[in-house]
Amino acid sequence: MAYHFRNLCHHLDALPDELTGIVLPTPSQAVRDVPAASSAHCTAHSVLGNGDGVQMQHESHLEIDSSYILNSVRNVDSMQEQVIFHFGWDRKKLKKHIFDVVVTLMSGERIAFAVKPEVRLYSSKKESFEEHMQAVTWWAYETGFVDEVRILTEVDLDPVDLYNAKVMAAVRAVDFDADNAAQHALRSLPAGGGLSLRELTSDIGLGARGYRALIRLLRTGEARLQAKERISPDAVIVNARDEKLIPHLPDRPVLVAELKPALTVV
Repeated sequence: MAYHFRNLCHHLDALPDELTGIVLPTPSQAVRDVPAASSAHCTAHSVLGNGDGVQMQHESHLEIDSSYILNSVRNVDSMQEQVIFHFGWDRKKLKKHIFDVVVTLMSGERIAFAVKPEVRLYSSKKESFEEHMQAVTWWAYETGFVDEVRILTEVDLDPVDLYNAKVMAAVRAVDFDADNAAQHALRSLPAGGGLSLRELTSDIGLGARGYRALIRLLRTGEARLQAKERISPDAVIVNARDEKLIPHLPDRPVLVAELKPALTVV
């Protein structure tokens, strides 16, 4: 099939100063592109982040789910997938490890994640994955590549958190009128006071736009779920304006880079 495109240069003067409509997400920041397809495992693309979002590439279903979870962590500033790290003593023959995701926190700290099924952490090979990661971690600390290295498996993924993370990722696009109306409705509640998403959506009066805007407030931390449950019209959200007054509220997780262990080379 052949595609033919007309020359539209002579129509550019008619374009408005501000373009409206769909804005494409920022291209993937991956250092290494994942294969377009594989007969052995899942490959996929997603759009995460805020606003128009950022494209991300994934080489397994576990990587997709892990990225959704990390995307929902409220102090994560940005994520980069498929990050290559070179290490070793021989500079002419450096070894290579590819981190599945590296996140940068709002504090500026960087945490690298290796995503693997639990069953593959241990093997009968000469060097298990855990042993390999111990060496990679030492070099990552020694070179200042990241502040911490972690391994993520399916055991670390809470199904309720994963469901909510996917919902929040789906409503990332900004809607200024609806967002302002949702913020006003939430702030009309006292600190710690709450209503169901259904009731607040009805008060806003913008239908689905208001519902999505309320979920965006959950993402920013201005609102909190009253209980650990799936986001739904019946879920109660509360005004989290003063978190210190309501410490019992279930909160979205945060990441903290732990102090580096004292590592030595034997």
